Amino acid sequence: MEDVNNIGAHLQDLRARASELSSAADALGTIYEDEAARLRRVDQVACLKTLLSNVLGELGRTKRRETSASLSHSQASLVGSLFQLGAGLITMTSENRTMRAISRQSLAGPSSRELPFGTVLVRIGPKGLPEDVEVVSISSLARESEQDESQVIERLLAGGNLLVSKESFSHLIDRLAGEILEGRLGLPVSAARLSQLQERRVLRLNPKNKDEPPEKDRLSP
Repeated sequence: MEDVNNIGAHLQDLRARASELSSAADALGTIYEDEAARLRRVDQVACLKTLLSNVLGELGRTKRRETSASLSHSQASLVGSLFQLGAGLITMTSENRTMRAISRQSLAGPSSRELPFGTVLVRIGPKGLPEDVEVVSISSLARESEQDESQVIERLLAGGNLLVSKESFSHLIDRLAGEILEGRLGLPVSAARLSQLQERRVLRLNPKNKDEPPEKDRLSP
């Protein structure tokens, strides 16, 4: 009888230990899952920081290209103005009919409209962050399509894109990084989701300077 009692007590002790081990295993599993989630959030923030660095670099390069294009255009315009001035003088002074006819034709040529330069924004496409992001020169697109910058912006916005400046994009990445580290958000984040966060005032994407879309195309604060 005593042996039976000892066996029963031993079994109870084993059950208690098994329960403790099971609880410890569950706790370790929770700790592991929490740490894995934390590391995922850290990796996602690192991904956003890398994206920000790449975008800022491309913004700088695109701005420099726009500056170079503007200078080239100004030089070409100056040469054209000097040519027209010379043509005007020939028209007034030359006795050669052929030269005078050529000069009049040059003066009567079509006048080019003022071309835009320097407006560079970050486009966030419908797929959102981090994969659907690029730097776009609104001015370059306007020159190529012979449209106003406002028309180019309207076309991009109609395609489900968000357009933000360098400063707004930097602010956006910082805010998203904070939301991710606190576990309230995760990548990827679509453009539609960013708009929702904007409407809930979690994020502010509205422009702050002249590099942003016109007032009528801004996202509401």
